[in-house]
Amino acid sequence: MPSSLILSGGIFHDFAGTSTALASLLETHGIEARIEEDIERGLGDLQEQPVDLLVLNCLRWEMHGEKYASLRDGEALTLSPQARQRILSHLDAGGAILGMHTASICFSDWPQWGDILGAAWAWGASWHPAPQPLSLTPTGHPLMSSIRPFELSDELYCNLSLRPENIPLLYGHCAEAKESQPVMWLRSYGGGRIVYDALGHDSESLAAPMHARALELAIGWALEPEAGGERSEAVS
Repeated sequence: MPSSLILSGGIFHDFAGTSTALASLLETHGIEARIEEDIERGLGDLQEQPVDLLVLNCLRWEMHGEKYASLRDGEALTLSPQARQRILSHLDAGGAILGMHTASICFSDWPQWGDILGAAWAWGASWHPAPQPLSLTPTGHPLMSSIRPFELSDELYCNLSLRPENIPLLYGHCAEAKESQPVMWLRSYGGGRIVYDALGHDSESLAAPMHARALELAIGWALEPEAGGERSEAVS
């Protein structure tokens, strides 16, 4: 039975609710799930308790700026060198990563995280409207052949600093954004596979049938080995 570790927690979001929803989705599809709110401890445990899928459903970064001054002591996080190495070792061993929604804001003092995930929040350029109806359109990737265009209410992350190797699966559009934005993609890094889903602001978004199905398919790709036991490279 494949296993997963969901790193959870942070400000401005119901991470307890969305992490529970993610755990339920994973377990429904035969993936054991454990939730951990202590990011350093969870990553430290990977050495003795490796998992197949590492899920980042959290909002943890160094929190510079006056806006976050009152929250910084309890919520700010800079990953230790050991924790960073645990993520890299997980990928080198062929492990998969699923980054959810705010994962692109996490660990902003570690540029390599953006390379792993395929995007990073660019302070002063990235933004999002308030949660509102989004129109989601699948790309022509074969993985999305069963996904129809759909709508849900969520935050649309705009103007992320994107890496060119991303293989988009879904694009999103809303009334307040001038251009469609990639909201789900695949990529490979080291020996592992990565899925990023910029949606998932709340549990209702994760419960939307087409969103849940697209996420299920993407996770399946991330965990699927090649016939010879090696993970294949992503294909467009």
